[in-house]
Amino acid sequence: MGELVADGFYVASDVGGTFTDTVVSDASGVLHRYKAASTPGNLVGGVLATCELAGQERGLGLSEFMRAVKLFSQGTTVATNGLLQRRGATVGTLHTAGFGDTLFVSRAWKAFGMDEAALKNFRHLVKPRPFVERRLTREVSERVDYKGQVLRPLDEDAARTAVRELLDEGAEAFVVSLLWSFKHPEHEQRVKQIVLEEAPDAFVTASSDLLPRINEYERTVTAVVNAFLGPDVARSTRAMHRELQDAGLSSPPLLMLSNGGVGAVAQVADEPVSILLSGPVGGVVGSRFVGEQLGERNVITTDMGGTSFDVGMVVDGRPLIQASTVMANQPIATPSVAIATIGAGGGSIARAGNGLLTVGPESAGAVPGPACYGEGGTEPTVTDADVVLGLINPENFLGGRIRLDPERARHAIRERIAGPLGLSVEDAAAGIKRIVDSKMADLVRSVTIHKGFDPREFVLLAFGGAGPVHAHAYGAELGVKRLIVPVTASVHSAYGILASDLVITRAQTRSFFTPPGSEGASGYVDAGAVNSVLDALERDARETMSAQSVPPGEIETTAFVDMRFRFQIHELTVEIPARPITADGLDALVARFIENYELRFGEGSAFTAAGVEMVTWRVVMTGRLAKPSLAAGAPHDGAGVHEPRRRPVYLGGGWHDAAIYDETALRLDSTFSGPAIVELPDTTIVVGVDQVASVDANRNVFLEAEGSR
Repeated sequence: MGELVADGFYVASDVGGTFTDTVVSDASGVLHRYKAASTPGNLVGGVLATCELAGQERGLGLSEFMRAVKLFSQGTTVATNGLLQRRGATVGTLHTAGFGDTLFVSRAWKAFGMDEAALKNFRHLVKPRPFVERRLTREVSERVDYKGQVLRPLDEDAARTAVRELLDEGAEAFVVSLLWSFKHPEHEQRVKQIVLEEAPDAFVTASSDLLPRINEYERTVTAVVNAFLGPDVARSTRAMHRELQDAGLSSPPLLMLSNGGVGAVAQVADEPVSILLSGPVGGVVGSRFVGEQLGERNVITTDMGGTSFDVGMVVDGRPLIQASTVMANQPIATPSVAIATIGAGGGSIARAGNGLLTVGPESAGAVPGPACYGEGGTEPTVTDADVVLGLINPENFLGGRIRLDPERARHAIRERIAGPLGLSVEDAAAGIKRIVDSKMADLVRSVTIHKGFDPREFVLLAFGGAGPVHAHAYGAELGVKRLIVPVTASVHSAYGILASDLVITRAQTRSFFTPPGSEGASGYVDAGAVNSVLDALERDARETMSAQSVPPGEIETTAFVDMRFRFQIHELTVEIPARPITADGLDALVARFIENYELRFGEGSAFTAAGVEMVTWRVVMTGRLAKPSLAAGAPHDGAGVHEPRRRPVYLGGGWHDAAIYDETALRLDSTFSGPAIVELPDTTIVVGVDQVASVDANRNVFLEAEGSR
């Protein structure tokens, strides 16, 4: 790694819908945690507020602190929010003649991203609404066959006319997505050039640049989403860069990518789809590092913040990757860390109607926030319920920087929930908590059991500002080995962002087949041709990585292939264990695919009689960044500091006298029984009535059922 500067700081921020979390480390690796309210519409307002707090602790002004920052990384929801709110550019698309309706025909599938309740309401199912209007689609005369041979040359004059028509229709961004461009990109690249000749400042996405792979519908959807987000994301991220520089930052900022690494602002400005899962992915990456420290290679990650609840997985020491992401009912075909999300957070609003209590997905957000914030919010939220139940200390929220108003919380729940449903305020608050806990447990089941993973082989990490408050409930019924609240819990996504390295992914569709009834692949697939594809992808990735000034010795490469049985549509991703691939390696690849297939779909489910197709090849290159070995902080043993306080808490349908610990009073390598509360400056850990908590040498807290130790 590069030489560490003794007086430099390493900073990472996760900008959430409610709070901005920041971690700061110096060359010693000791980690410090900071929180501030997010500033809607400004990517760096909350970031600079936390950096100002960090500087004050060290006797530095903001500009002095920022000038000493050697590495700055950030997670952001700017692309996610733009997509979900359908706030973006007016997009015009150019297609191969005869395929202008690709987006509107879709795949005749009406359920991309639908939940179970919506799927059952089949009369109201409709196809996903594209992010481009039909009047803004044009067709271009050209045709290439499946081998990449030109059947009809590109009509450049007609293409130029189509571009001018789209400009007259108000197009601000353009997508060029031709049928076989991943085999023969020259036509698409020429059309892109024509667009820029006619509109030099236009944002243009060529599908062969972004996603050179088969499946024209998913490829076109992804390119359209990229162009829709492009102008706004480019403006926002470049403005973020300027504001950080104006504040004193001298190093180039990096942004968290959906693939589990970080990338430069210029890269994100060209490919905004690469940051759609920017914030949540940091939590999964951070959980991988915590798992390594604890010797746990299988981890379920659960992140409960102010707005959403995100679930991911680390399997055999690596974050689980998905080939595509469904967001805003759009199948976006870029590889990302697998994240499942529901609207369940501390700010989720509870409502009573027709005798029923519902919670979320609407959130009170940072402004006006829950009723107990006293900032104008009147709707009861999960945080209000936690305050009423005694789980959150109103005097200790954000280390006392925000004082919550329990009477406002009680009033909101009494007026909106308890009164209409004929309940006491405490029972209404308990109902709010029980519903949101059940929704989160159901999501964890869908990510694990429903996809063939046994939760009993995993530990569950609970983090986010609200996760440690609720993990005792949503995690207890899942049967995991144990529940873990890491010391970084409230800023865990920021911790993962700081721990991340540069990651570049390159993919190419090139199909290789084995005939029906065959065994293995070495007799039918040319290993040299496969290696040629992978080598070209690696050269492209290495060229981009070299531009980031990463030393060659700090680069590692992993390769994957998407495989399927012939006559099937969907693929499974299989890692290629060694390169160059040999004949024996091809046979081993098929065997591994069949093994993974039966693990996913059940023993005997493999359709071996059909033969196998190797479809899309992928190279993932990681460049390790210079940064200290991260440590959670100097261990502090609270033995003998003081005895825990006591406070009544409402759990399991009744009041209990709970022991209240603060961070400085935690005794390392100790255990204590619930009900209990651990109050940290930036979150609260609840230990259930029938649970036992233990604290390790790094102040991670473990929760287990009474009698299971």
